Amino acid sequence: MQINTNDIISTLYYSREAIEYLFAKKDNISISQLKSEISISEEMYNRMKSLEIIYEYENTVVLNDSVINMLEDILQIGESTPGIISEYVSEIKRYISFYQETHHYRFISPLKKYLRRIDKTITREIIKLQKSIDDTYKNESNYRIKLRRLEEYREKRDTIINNIYILQNLLSENHNTLSSSADAQLFQIIQTLKQTLLENLDYLIEIQTDITDYINKIQYQLDIYQKAQQLKELKDQGLLNFSTNFHEIIEKLNPIRFNGHKAPRTKISVDTLYTDIGQQLCQKIAEKYKVSQLRYRTSAGQLNFNINEKILDHQILIDTQKLVEKFLQQKEKNLFEFILNFKFPKQIGDLTINQKLSLFVEILVQYEKQLNFSYQLKFIEITENEKTQKIGYTVILPSKERKKITTNS
Repeated sequence: MQINTNDIISTLYYSREAIEYLFAKKDNISISQLKSEISISEEMYNRMKSLEIIYEYENTVVLNDSVINMLEDILQIGESTPGIISEYVSEIKRYISFYQETHHYRFISPLKKYLRRIDKTITREIIKLQKSIDDTYKNESNYRIKLRRLEEYREKRDTIINNIYILQNLLSENHNTLSSSADAQLFQIIQTLKQTLLENLDYLIEIQTDITDYINKIQYQLDIYQKAQQLKELKDQGLLNFSTNFHEIIEKLNPIRFNGHKAPRTKISVDTLYTDIGQQLCQKIAEKYKVSQLRYRTSAGQLNFNINEKILDHQILIDTQKLVEKFLQQKEKNLFEFILNFKFPKQIGDLTINQKLSLFVEILVQYEKQLNFSYQLKFIEITENEKTQKIGYTVILPSKERKKITTNS
């Protein structure tokens, strides 16, 4: 059958109600159920089949996977597929090699197309990955499947990080070749892409923290469930009251969350809390009542334009590999304390606290598999230039050996 773009677009438009219904239900929709709940003519139904927008299988009807993928990509939902990033990286590498061979401008246009695509795709895949992780933790009922899927998402996250590193190295190695094209638009696309890659690396570190936190919570819930099962068995056997001190322990518990916390007597208007004065009051109240979940954050100041140039010399001279090796050889300090107190060579000089923080994050990303993440937060107050700031950081231990902790059920 001869078809064109207009045929497909018009069919999608006039059958939009059926497409929306099938996309929401996903599968297990019978033909009779679709025709009874959606007003669709027999002619339009057959038209959708002929264009392969829908498929029939054993009296059920489903959407074409291409239509589903298109809608999921636009809505930024569905499972994350890092493989598409690898494909775009391969295409970028291919067109760069073509341009190196011929220096012909016709290869620049498709190169810019794939650079734009990978910029949007990486961000979209990270958003989909974060949503999939949250949905799995909240909605998956089987804890074994939940743990397995979270581990799969960890692998997808590692795949995205590896593709980002490959792309960064590819752009860096071919910087002179791409600059020779003298294409201002290509230069702007590459600069935007580099900035996006750096931001996405930060998001991927947060995703790793979320995955680990969810796995720890699942393990904790599993332990509680197993203990509850043991209690139920004792109760069914009639041994709970006579062979255990269960009731004595329950009577001593004080489960109300805010018991012992005195509420402030002065009432503050909601509008005041949105001001700078309200933010200061909230911080004081949080410190007084030891509330650690104060999520409101003030806006960060504008970065200097040449901030990367200022720390570039330090990053070039510091051998992070040797620094990590020295850290792993000692047993006394965690990674942040080690960097904070480390004596750098004279040619590097003294690093500021912001530069040490940047070095700390760089080591976390590059040497993640060699480090022992405890996933515990620790806070420290540091005074620099007569200004004191409180910094929270993840505790990274030098050794992967962990003591086994035995718990009594």
